[in-house]
Amino acid sequence: MADTEKKSMSQRFAGLKTEFSKIIWPDGSSVGRQTVAVVATSVVVAFIIVILDYVIQYGVDFLVKL
Repeated sequence: MADTEKKSMSQRFAGLKTEFSKIIWPDGSSVGRQTVAVVATSVVVAFIIVILDYVIQYGVDFLVKL
């Protein structure tokens, strides 16, 4: 029983090594461009949220003062 478990584990690690060799890792410039795109998009979305927050707050303040 221990022999089959040992063989099974070695087969699992061999399969894992095979699967890891199939991974295509992106190059550094691609990662850099994608990072800049994510940060830029996050800044734009944050700016839109801030503007909407100010507009909604102004509207609520206006309605409360009525």
